[in-house]
Amino acid sequence: MGGGEVMSMSCSIGIGCSSRAVASDVIELIQRCVSEIAPDSVVATLDRCSSIAEAVAAVLGLRLVLFPASVLSHIRGVQSHSLLAASTVGTANVAEAAALASLGPAARLILPRQTGRFCTCAVAVLP
Repeated sequence: MGGGEVMSMSCSIGIGCSSRAVASDVIELIQRCVSEIAPDSVVATLDRCSSIAEAVAAVLGLRLVLFPASVLSHIRGVQSHSLLAASTVGTANVAEAAALASLGPAARLILPRQTGRFCTCAVAVLP
């Protein structure tokens, strides 16, 4: 899935962000990666990113789901791993893991981790 594709099914948009990110960075990345978001979709991320994630979810009109690193570090199906994230937050992937975790074990990634200015996003759906 690339920019311009329509998300007509419910999905989860996982986001990750550094302490230098702002909500507009994350929103810009999501809008670059997903042209249309179904209203029953969710934004999911690490609990430590809650302030930015709350702002992103509010702007996009989506529900927010937060996870501790201890949950995200055990999610199967992630495609990318960051040594920096593993050492700083306790999980090697935030965006992909959060997207998958929010939909449960049957979820699959349709957009692996994409990077923006101090942030990442990934998209998962249920088959």
